[in-house]
Amino acid sequence: MSQISPKTESQSQTAWLKSQDGIDIKNSLTDIKNFAYATYDQLDQDGDGFISLAELHSSFSEPLRPWREKSFLLFLMRRLDDIEAAYDEEWAGPAKGISRVDLQEYFEQIEIGDDGAAQPNPNIWKNPMAASGGINVSETFKDIHDFALKTFDSLDQDGDGFLTRVELNYAVANDLTGWREKSFLIFLIRNLENIQKAFKEEWVPDDRGISRMDLQEYFRSLRT
Repeated sequence: MSQISPKTESQSQTAWLKSQDGIDIKNSLTDIKNFAYATYDQLDQDGDGFISLAELHSSFSEPLRPWREKSFLLFLMRRLDDIEAAYDEEWAGPAKGISRVDLQEYFEQIEIGDDGAAQPNPNIWKNPMAASGGINVSETFKDIHDFALKTFDSLDQDGDGFLTRVELNYAVANDLTGWREKSFLIFLIRNLENIQKAFKEEWVPDDRGISRMDLQEYFRSLRT
């Protein structure tokens, strides 16, 4: 039996990848999403919470990477602009890369047709907005929102990306915390359960604490 030369094999792989990303996208969408979630920390080589195009290229170029995984990476590379635009992280710079929440929102917002083209998901607008808890919208909410995002890293003492009741209480008890800031913290503590439900992070438990996405979506719901 004749062996396939490395050059022929390489050409075959290239042709395969160019054809619908090498996969049946419609039937593989869940697999792509699960792959992106499962390998996120590995793909995010600099650990900044965003997967850049350069990082995707680096992973794609790994010689031991299976072809099917390469096709998933190719899907992400070809759609990077659309994916990173799926959710506007107010605290991150423009074109930072793909975050976990970008992935979650992108895959919720699209449907794939039989031709492999992405289309808006008609059911996305049926999702209810987070309840405001009967709070009246005022300029103070913007101040609380800005304060929470600005001080998030200092409040998040264990650096896990979530503000717990213990961490917020600790900040309130700090003698160096001003009275206005303490009032903001008390607001967050009293509304912690509603805030942490404002955005559903699929990769963490519901009661993990308040994330930046929770803050953004909660205060956005108060403005509507």
